[in-house]
Amino acid sequence: MKINKTEQVTVRLTPLQAEGLDKLISTGVVKTRAAAVQYIVNNFLILGGTKK
Repeated sequence: MKINKTEQVTVRLTPLQAEGLDKLISTGVVKTRAAAVQYIVNNFLILGGTKK
């Protein structure tokens, strides 16, 4: 079952951060910058986020 995405965010990135997203695209992990952000957020959630 596909989950509908209803939340939207807007961010400003440093050139280094944008390069990181673009590297995910150029290596074929994701197709777009939006997908790269989703990929990073999902990995953060799967790995348990920050543990305090």
